[in-house]
Amino acid sequence: MILETDKKIIGNKFKEYRKSKQLTQFELAEKVGLNEKQISRIEAGLNYPTYLTFVKLLDVLDVNILDFVQSAPLTNNPLPVSYTHLRAHETGRNL
Repeated sequence: MILETDKKIIGNKFKEYRKSKQLTQFELAEKVGLNEKQISRIEAGLNYPTYLTFVKLLDVLDVNILDFVQSAPLTNNPLPVSYTHLRAHETGRNL
């Protein structure tokens, strides 16, 4: 099962790899056979790519799958965490 945070991490990784190749979302979409909106939704963590799309993205971006899954997020921008979750962690309470 894919967690929402996993989708965001995967989307952010694809976005960073795309930008490192100096491709626009439109250009990447054309190369993998999607439309720009689909790329945008993947990068935003709203949609998860199908297996075939995942493989096409890795191929077009020239990224080895092992490098992709073993690497930490490409940027140091942490995912937002709510105050409620922080307090629950501090107090040991489950949400």
